[in-house]
Amino acid sequence: MIGDNIRLLRIAKGLSQEQLAERVGISLLAIQYYEENKWRPGTETISRLADALGVTIPDLVGGCDCVCDDDGDLILVRKDCGCHLKVYGKFKRKEC
Repeated sequence: MIGDNIRLLRIAKGLSQEQLAERVGISLLAIQYYEENKWRPGTETISRLADALGVTIPDLVGGCDCVCDDDGDLILVRKDCGCHLKVYGKFKRKEC
């Protein structure tokens, strides 16, 4: 899950939760809830988290495939149980 990835990447970068929250411009509580998988960040926050952690959006989200739409934007989708697709978010091409 994305919260596990956020926590692992934050620790690998040597950042505290407070430092990451400050870099992303969100509250400490939000970081804590994301890492505990209580909340799921929106697309804008995912983009800022990826920047702050120095990774791509697909690497941060993990387990998703990228699909290009008619506008050239990327849509992250996850296969659930092999038979359903879950849209995770749509990102401008430059963000990925």
